[in-house]
Amino acid sequence: MKPLNIQEVTVQELAAILEKTTASTVVNITYLVDDARSKVVKGIKQVQKMVNITHVYLNHNYTKKVQKLTGDTNFTAMEMKGKTRICGTLIKSDKTGELMIDGKVLKSQAIHNLAYYHNGEIITEQQGEELGLWTPSYYKVTEKQTTGRGTVSEEDDFSIINTYLARIVKIKIQGTEYTIKG
Repeated sequence: MKPLNIQEVTVQELAAILEKTTASTVVNITYLVDDARSKVVKGIKQVQKMVNITHVYLNHNYTKKVQKLTGDTNFTAMEMKGKTRICGTLIKSDKTGELMIDGKVLKSQAIHNLAYYHNGEIITEQQGEELGLWTPSYYKVTEKQTTGRGTVSEEDDFSIINTYLARIVKIKIQGTEYTIKG
């Protein structure tokens, strides 16, 4: 078994690596993100989650992917709001100027929530309930529309992740695992 090549990089160095990644590439990514279902207190989400996805596809054009899966060659994506595309792997937040990775995740790939955090401490979802950290949407089961404004079939559905590079804990690209310098 080949030993894993591990390198520590800055956000800017990771951006340069991703910008040079121009072919369809599968990466493994672990990142920390605010949980969308969390309450906000004084502008701060109360729950964060550590997420790991083993198969994130880079350089997959959203419009072409939907067209291929649906057979609808007239489908066009709506313009991204609040984001500017830098290249096939990177987008930039218009509000903050921060760079984000642009990846696609097939429905068949598992997205693992590794841990939930509140004030830097690991908690369970149940503890989040007991502490009143979830918004009402946490408790509601909502029917979700598939990708392509509902045109992609349930079995072919995929999701998009746009995570800030600064929130990535580690990412494995073509046999090298990069950890981000704090």
